[in-house]
Amino acid sequence: MAFDLQRLKQLIDRHGRVARIVITDVRGSTPRTVGTEMFVWDNGQDGTIGGGALEYQVTNAAEQTLKEQRTWAHTYPLGPNLGQCCGGSVGILCEVFDHTTLPVASADVVKRPAPSQINPINHSNLTVQNGEIHEPLHPSGKPIWIWGAGHVGRALVHILQTLPQFDLTWVDFDQGRFPSDTAPSTTVIQAAEMPMLVPHAPADAHHFILTYSHDVDLALCLALLKHDFEYAGLIGSDTKWSRFRKRLTDAGLEMSDIERITCPIGRPEYGKHPSEIAIGILCNLLGDEGANTYGGRVAK
Repeated sequence: MAFDLQRLKQLIDRHGRVARIVITDVRGSTPRTVGTEMFVWDNGQDGTIGGGALEYQVTNAAEQTLKEQRTWAHTYPLGPNLGQCCGGSVGILCEVFDHTTLPVASADVVKRPAPSQINPINHSNLTVQNGEIHEPLHPSGKPIWIWGAGHVGRALVHILQTLPQFDLTWVDFDQGRFPSDTAPSTTVIQAAEMPMLVPHAPADAHHFILTYSHDVDLALCLALLKHDFEYAGLIGSDTKWSRFRKRLTDAGLEMSDIERITCPIGRPEYGKHPSEIAIGILCNLLGDEGANTYGGRVAK
C-alpha cells in the first residue's frame, strides 16, 4: 500500500476538493491493512477500506470534512457500535486536498504535516514522527492498453480498474461506447483512427486488441509490430490468426516478429463469456506468467 498521488491529482482535476482516507493502524481482526486508501468527494468515492459499517461511517465523516476542509484522525472499534463482531480496531486518517494543497513527493516519499491528535506510527507503509506523516509513493502501475469498448473490452476494464497495480488506457472510436461508471483512474481516449495512438504507448505496455472490426485489429497489429511493447494479445480464432499472419507477412513483416503477438487469448477452460475471458487474462496478469501465457482458444 502507498500514496497514489497520480490518482489523487486525477480526482482533483475532475472533482475539485477530495478527501483522502488512509488506514493508519489495525488491531486484531480487521478487513484491510495499514496504508489502504480511499478517496471521497461530493457525491462520489473511489477505493475501499473494507466496506460495511466502518466504511459507511468514515465516508459520512469525510463528506462533512470536505465542507470544513480540515484534517482529523480517529480510531474506530469494530464492535457493537458498528454492528460488527470482529473485535479489532482501525485507525483512520482523513485529509482534504485540492490543487493548492497537494503534497509533494520527495525521493519516492510523500511527506506532509501530521494532525496533533494522531499518535506516532512506525509501519513500512506509513510513519508518523516528529510532526510529519511519511508514506511511500505509489509506483507506476503496469501499463495496460485496451483497444475496443465492446463486450470483452468492458468486461476486462471492469475487472482491472479495481486493482491499483495496473494503469489502464482504454481506446475506442466512439465516446458513447465507454460506460458512465468507468473509474476515474482509467484513461479513456476516443480516437477515430485508433492505430495512430500506438506510438504514444510506453514500450513496456501490455496491449489487448478487442475491437469491433478485423480491419482495425489488423491495423493495430501492424502498428504495434513497428513499436516496442511488452505483450500484445489479439482476440480471435485460429483461422483468424492464420489469415492475419499471411496478411502481415504480405506486408513485409518477418514471421519471428509476427509471432510476438499472441492469438487466440483467454483460458479455454474458463469459457467464452466476456467475463470468463477477462478473468482468464487477469489470472495471467496477476501471476506474471510472461508474455506468451495469455493464449487460449477464444474465437471472435
